[in-house]
Amino acid sequence: MSGVLNPQKAYHNRSRSSADKTLSSEENSAKSYDNGGSKSSNYESNMSNTKKDRHNLVLSTSFISTKRLESAPPSPASPLQGRFPRNSISKALVGIKSEINQLQLQLQQTKKNKIEAERIRDSAPSEIYKGEYSTDHLQKHSMRIRANTQIRELDKSMKKTEKQITELKKQLEQAKKVNETGGKTSRLNIRHNSSSSVLTDSINDPLKESLRSDITPEENARNSYENGQLSGDNDIEEENDYDLEQESRNQEELESISQTSLKKKYPSDELPSGTNFETATWLISDFMQSLQDTNMTADYVLKKANGLVSLLKEHPDIRRNLVLSSFMGSIQSLLLSEDKIIVSSAYRVCRYLLDSAEFADWLIKLRLDAFVVISLAKDSVYQVEREQALRLVRAFSDFHANIPRGIVQAIISCVEKQDDPLRNMALETLLELCFLNPEVVSECHGMHVFEAILREYTLFPLASIILDAILQLMSAHSTRQYFLNDFNISVLFTIFSDSNTKSSLNVEKMQNGTLLIAKALKDYNGLMLFSMNNFQPLRELLSFFQVPLCAPYLVDIFLDVLRIKKISYGSPRSSYKLTPSHFCKESMLLNQYVALIVLVMYKSNFVSFIGKLLNRYEIEEINATLLAKARYLLSEYMNLAMNLLSEDTSFANELLPFYKKTYYNETFEFGKIFNAMNKKRNTLGMAAIGVGKNVLNISQSIKETTMGRKVDDMEFRRMVYDSKVLQTKNFASWNWNVIQELLEGPLLNPKQLDELVKSTKFIRRLLIFYRPLRLRFANVDKGTRLSQRYVQVGCHFFRMLTSTSVGMKILADDTKIIPQLTSLLFRAMEGNTTDNIVDANTLKTKVVGGYFKFVGVLTESQNGVSYLKKWNFFTIMYKMFENRYPISLNFLLLILPELDLRCSGHCRTIMGKALVYPDENIRVKATEYLGRKLKSLHNNASNGVKMDDNGSLQGFFMEMLTRQLYDLSPKVVAVADQALYDWIVTEELSSNMGSFLRTSLRQLVFIRSPILFELMSTPFGFQILNEINFIQDERSSWLEKKNIEYVSLAEDFLSSSEHSSNFSPLKRVNQGGRLPHHFYESLAKTEEGIAMICRSDDLIEFINVIKTFKADLDNQVKQTVESKTAIKSALWCVGYIGSTELGVGLLDNYSLVEDIIQLAYGASETSVRFIAFLALGLTSKTKEGCEILDEMGWSCCLNVQGTPIGATYPDHLDWFLSYNEKRWSCIEEYKDEKIEFDITNGDIIDSVPPIALNLEHLLKERNNVDNIQDDGYFQDLIKSTERQCLEESLLQRNEFDENDLVERVLDAVSKLGNHILSNTAIKEITEMNLEYGSKLLESEIMFIKVMNMMSLYRFKPHVRKFLCGLFINKRALANVIRHDRKAK
Repeated sequence: MSGVLNPQKAYHNRSRSSADKTLSSEENSAKSYDNGGSKSSNYESNMSNTKKDRHNLVLSTSFISTKRLESAPPSPASPLQGRFPRNSISKALVGIKSEINQLQLQLQQTKKNKIEAERIRDSAPSEIYKGEYSTDHLQKHSMRIRANTQIRELDKSMKKTEKQITELKKQLEQAKKVNETGGKTSRLNIRHNSSSSVLTDSINDPLKESLRSDITPEENARNSYENGQLSGDNDIEEENDYDLEQESRNQEELESISQTSLKKKYPSDELPSGTNFETATWLISDFMQSLQDTNMTADYVLKKANGLVSLLKEHPDIRRNLVLSSFMGSIQSLLLSEDKIIVSSAYRVCRYLLDSAEFADWLIKLRLDAFVVISLAKDSVYQVEREQALRLVRAFSDFHANIPRGIVQAIISCVEKQDDPLRNMALETLLELCFLNPEVVSECHGMHVFEAILREYTLFPLASIILDAILQLMSAHSTRQYFLNDFNISVLFTIFSDSNTKSSLNVEKMQNGTLLIAKALKDYNGLMLFSMNNFQPLRELLSFFQVPLCAPYLVDIFLDVLRIKKISYGSPRSSYKLTPSHFCKESMLLNQYVALIVLVMYKSNFVSFIGKLLNRYEIEEINATLLAKARYLLSEYMNLAMNLLSEDTSFANELLPFYKKTYYNETFEFGKIFNAMNKKRNTLGMAAIGVGKNVLNISQSIKETTMGRKVDDMEFRRMVYDSKVLQTKNFASWNWNVIQELLEGPLLNPKQLDELVKSTKFIRRLLIFYRPLRLRFANVDKGTRLSQRYVQVGCHFFRMLTSTSVGMKILADDTKIIPQLTSLLFRAMEGNTTDNIVDANTLKTKVVGGYFKFVGVLTESQNGVSYLKKWNFFTIMYKMFENRYPISLNFLLLILPELDLRCSGHCRTIMGKALVYPDENIRVKATEYLGRKLKSLHNNASNGVKMDDNGSLQGFFMEMLTRQLYDLSPKVVAVADQALYDWIVTEELSSNMGSFLRTSLRQLVFIRSPILFELMSTPFGFQILNEINFIQDERSSWLEKKNIEYVSLAEDFLSSSEHSSNFSPLKRVNQGGRLPHHFYESLAKTEEGIAMICRSDDLIEFINVIKTFKADLDNQVKQTVESKTAIKSALWCVGYIGSTELGVGLLDNYSLVEDIIQLAYGASETSVRFIAFLALGLTSKTKEGCEILDEMGWSCCLNVQGTPIGATYPDHLDWFLSYNEKRWSCIEEYKDEKIEFDITNGDIIDSVPPIALNLEHLLKERNNVDNIQDDGYFQDLIKSTERQCLEESLLQRNEFDENDLVERVLDAVSKLGNHILSNTAIKEITEMNLEYGSKLLESEIMFIKVMNMMSLYRFKPHVRKFLCGLFINKRALANVIRHDRKAK
């Protein structure tokens, strides 16, 4: 803080200034001393003891160094303490006490660190699993391990520190006894250096270095004060209490210092560090007394104010003991000053004196609101004063104090001024006041200010924040009741109505307006605002489809809102790509809100409006891109409606009338879009049928049967000839596609293979090509075009050879490929890489790694395994684990993913060795391999591929993966945990497979794996988890805190998903977009879990919360934050229980669905209403739930198989989407509003002719009535009246009536709010000011009257400045304050 000086530095500066006169003599003596050499040194050593007691006090205090040695004892401890002569024992006592204090501080800090570590350890298990798999729980697991390690280290450190403190206490007691008996220093068995070394050892401890560095005496004093100890008091904690007689004597001597000596040592504008409470009290009173001087300079006031603020910040509790009634007059005097520094200091002092709403009300009674209004009306030259005034107002908000309307109007004026430096700060303050004092802001029409900023569209970040705040204001009744009628959501698309031509089109504003509208529609409150008055705002927005300039932006809005394509204006608009929506892969709760928007758009005639746009291209030329985007939007909208809405909602009849002329053309265009969008997407419910899988399985089976091998001789010869293998040895000229067809088809026939071997060199040339030392395949670069094809064909080649006896004979006769590869690998692992084609470089640049794939193909069959055994290749694999050279690790990383574990025990042994290999990368690679193989087993089973050894393989994979859960590497544990989770999600758990998990169940609990919740949803998993008491512990945790935590997690998930940056398909289809896992969802899936819910009365507790909240709504009881959170958590619990087949019956038994519907219709909190809506969506996931909801007037959506998808919406949208404060209803439009009868025969007249009204005539008459001054007669009358009044005023100028003049002034001030009459009013006020002067304009009555008008009505910033210059100024305010003091 400016104005607060370092007391020690200031102390030495004063000492130096007092010794300036003797400086020259001292310098001379220093020079002579330097010339003295060794004699002077010896003399000093001999005379040091005699000079110790004869120090010159002035010089000793003048030349004290400001930098004290770290090892020196604190003498004097502070400038407030005197210097006392001490002997060696006293110095030792002081040193020991200082060391004990430092160790005590270290011990206290260590205890704090231990408490923090224990908090981290205990909070880690409260993690709620996300819907998608993540490694968060493993990070928490690692955090717990680190916390436990840290706690153990801290315990050791605490024991060591306590032992040191005990030893030092013994030394202290011994020193005190020696001091009392008057013993000599030589007899004292205490060595300060030894104790210092103990302290140094404790400080140098690695753990303590992380907690605290070396502590200087000054830091020791400050730290002792921060930990609750006074600067002059060195008390120790109760368990380590000991008697310090010297400390108590020093404290008594310190307290005996008079205030006079204190004032001499410390002027009032300087604040000593670490002052105690008594000193601070005296200094504060001194500051307050100093500020009462009327002849102070700005710098002096600033110093005093900063010192006072520093003390209040250091001792906030001292504020309660201050009596400020006499001091507030000084504050008023400071505020009346014209100096901006003085006024700023007064505002700052008031802000730090503020401690309650009562004190704020007292400040308002002292006319502080007038001071703030005057300050905020000033120019930017007074920026410091204006900023401090606004900070004081914000401090009022911290204590929920009532802020007068005058201050709010002043803040609004700052917001309205475009170039005001305080605009953003004032806007933030106004937004905060909307939540804290909504009634005052509403009375000042603050919402109109926000609407004006939203209309600017140029300040998108600011407008986005304001829109978020407005939507938040609409979420609760406490704020919505004041702003609902003041805010019109149509203000967001006024830019569309202002852009009718290209000349008036501002692309940036249009894009910003588009983003704001999309943001509003994706918010619950925004959708409700757009749906008011039978969807009138949304209809008005859709009507802009008829404007070609606005239509592209509307298409972008609804593509974004329907989660089809995110708005991305950063990329060029020309590069527009049609991408399908992936609603089928997202959470159904998100789709439920999308279905609600689709239904609202249907009710708003969206199809009709966009249909008119598509029909206009026959009449006028429309951009082709716009037409394509409109068709794209309509096709995706229809797809969403078909999948997410009930069957009774149809749009076909609405589309036909608009496409009669171009029916065939539009059918073709829409057909192309539908085919493109649905290429990789299917209707909900069709994915389970798996039509495509059946076709693929059939084609695969045909391919693998002998039908693919049966090729006649002519065709076989033609294929061999077309391969060009026999024509040339240049493998680059070979037709590798034909070669692959031969290997996959005809050559699988032993007869044709034998014929080809005997009659041609086809097979021999392929063998030669793949021999390592021939440098053909081995010398191919990875970047060449056919490099991967060579590897792929090689795999098929070796697979073909091992599939028949003829092929095995060919392999047996070949003594090159595998033997050469074995030799090369052995040499490389021995370090012989010279002239070796297998080294680290070739593995990166060549396709040599393909040989490991060939080996993997050989391990797929018994023939291949026997061939590898023949050439001892498994021995080479075992040698890779010796790790003599780094290349062995590369070989392992390449060979492990290719091994097949079905046919060879060697492969399983190798995989087992890899799982426990010291290198982390090898273990991760091996674990990933097990996960892929386990997943492939499931895919084979789901595709109908049956293998005899699937069961044993699955057991082996499960056993190995569960072992990996105990690995010390978090990466390995993460890979194993994710592999098991993926398997448990897709596979039905049986008792055989569950037995592998049973052995590692406690490890799963220890790492808090999400597998536990998946296990809990199965009967066998529930049984084994219940055996270790996991379910009861987890239930207690959820009832205690996780139910409350889930509310915020679910809201964050829904909010982030609705405003996500892209809508790309999620990686995990079966669990994509899920909300965080809920305990009661998994519990309610089994009969045992339902029994536990009923037995524990958890459901009864949730029902009581819901029914209590519903009763409070009926009685209009104000809801607290705790009650809102409780009802949300209860709704989620009940919704998840009702989402299961077993749990929905419980909801029906207690008629709970009806209560949830009542909350969805009538909850005043918008978030509660929509969570009830989502809970009903969860209930609609079962057929029984759909039946219950159908009886209650809610429609549920089914897929093509008739299975509920979990989406529901009300039949009465107006009940659900209307606020309680402003209900509306869906009323169908009608034309004939009157029924008339024919007088002659009494029949009803069917058609009533419209009443002809002359609108221009009516407007003219209304203008004449509103503006009577336009009439000539009235003008003459007004002029004659003015002349008469002027003559009377001239006669009675000296005898004016003050009340009449006040009324005249107020009438003129009221005209300043009208920009048409403002010039005349300013002229009139100026004339009165010249005529009557300050006697009238600066009177108390005029000040109060004008101040009230400025509080009640809105004035422009320049008008407020004008009024403050004449009426609301410091001179008039001084008169008011004097009047107030006299009245007291």
